[in-house]
Amino acid sequence: MNNLKDKVVLIGMPGCGKSVIGEALSKKLNYDFYDMDIYIEKISGKQIPELFLKGEGSFRDWESKACRELCQKQRIVIACGGGVIKRDENIVMLQKDSIIIFIDRPIEEIVEDIDVATRPLLKAEPHKIYDLYNERIQLYEKAAHISIKNDDDIERVLNKIECYLKGAADEVNDYQWS
Repeated sequence: MNNLKDKVVLIGMPGCGKSVIGEALSKKLNYDFYDMDIYIEKISGKQIPELFLKGEGSFRDWESKACRELCQKQRIVIACGGGVIKRDENIVMLQKDSIIIFIDRPIEEIVEDIDVATRPLLKAEPHKIYDLYNERIQLYEKAAHISIKNDDDIERVLNKIECYLKGAADEVNDYQWS
């Protein structure tokens, strides 16, 4: 059995490692890599903090547009922004022809090293990360086909993902099915 699809989508909290893991995974799979926030900046012509100046809703509109465009591509790994799960339409689009992986990193580790200056929703109140976590955790779990703990070195995390994608999930003892 093989779980590899046309698109591999990584979701999770800001600072959970989606971009680093996504880029490394895309190389292993020989897929193209897209960081959704960078893609949004490219198609909007604005930086993420600039888009948030018009309100979170305006940013989420750009995020949905990015989902629609990226879902047209094949053989890609997408590292989504942390809030992509806030709109059901995004998840519906991303689930088609995709495997969605929740990168589940302990919140305490995220808090230790996240750069809140680059995170519009956390810049004014860094402790808000806990509120975001509590608000989003069930949405991540519901949207994902599988959860992978990111509490080890990147090679071990990539190995867990690869085992799952190749249908060898029996070799991975610390993943969770959705």
